[in-house]
Amino acid sequence: MKERISRNEIPIRIMHKFFVNYTDIEGCKIHIYEDAGHISRVLRLQTGDKILVFDGNGMEYDCILDTVGKAECVAAIIEKRPCRGEPKVKVILFQAVPKSGKMELIIQKCVELGISEIYPVITKYTVVKFANEKDKSAKTERWQKVATEAAKQCGRGIVPTVHLPIEFNKAIETAKNLDLTIMPYEIFSGKKDLQNALSNNNWGNIGIFIGSEGGFDEAEAEFAESNGVKLVGLGERILRTETAAIAVTTIVMYENNEM
Repeated sequence: MKERISRNEIPIRIMHKFFVNYTDIEGCKIHIYEDAGHISRVLRLQTGDKILVFDGNGMEYDCILDTVGKAECVAAIIEKRPCRGEPKVKVILFQAVPKSGKMELIIQKCVELGISEIYPVITKYTVVKFANEKDKSAKTERWQKVATEAAKQCGRGIVPTVHLPIEFNKAIETAKNLDLTIMPYEIFSGKKDLQNALSNNNWGNIGIFIGSEGGFDEAEAEFAESNGVKLVGLGERILRTETAAIAVTTIVMYENNEM
């Protein structure tokens, strides 16, 4: 018969993870509201159980539940430290909105990889249409939930922000303040110069532009390059938009010693 493990002996690696607002932390106590019902009814955690809490500002807390309720749980802080799951480099993804559920997959996987922010971008070849601002807000809210769940699952210290969709030119303007911004472009498909673009691994922040199913229009690429964006190739093979987003994010993290 296997020896039964006490709840209080559950190792950190399998502890349940929760996000709170930093304003919900008072001294050595953390008040959990949003996930209280999940903790009490679904997970059925009890007083004395260990949990891991993130404050959304890059700090994580080992805690023990003091009280468990359907509307509020209170946890006592055992240890506070900078979140081990946060990369030092800040990577911002400018993703041309793809069809179907691809955007949710891109957000989920890129959040797991360490992305800091995501801007859905409307380009010339973007097929997805937004009926109005309310439609944009509704889709962004759903995408933000995907980002939140992914951040919880993989132990991020922050929940990456998914911004409202913006036009391509506005996205280029937004990226101007970054240390480096790269854009994989089909015309350079035979070149393998992404590694050269990332050779200085002391970047504080990096922007990544990924096109939709149709890639980027030539005029868009020229406009991007004229505004400081570095056009790069990804080799001979043609990647789907979701593959490109995940692959480039992975490469950027690797070249910055984050993997």
